[in-house]
Amino acid sequence: MVKKTEQVRKMVAQGQYKEALRIAKGFRLGITQEQSSTLTRAYECMVHPDFYRSIGKNIQECIDGGVAVLHELYAS
Repeated sequence: MVKKTEQVRKMVAQGQYKEALRIAKGFRLGITQEQSSTLTRAYECMVHPDFYRSIGKNIQECIDGGVAVLHELYAS
């Protein structure tokens, strides 16, 4: 059985950020609350960009922040 962290590492290596964020946003161990919030916001901006744009968020900036956290935590 493949651990979820290993799945995320593989997805990050392959550039599948949306799927990696979908899994990683639920992680609680080994990451800070700020990192967790950044991952969640990045995924939500990918899924519901119109909503986040309507509340004044820069969609690409949020996504880039989440991808940066993924690389920081899970890039090999």
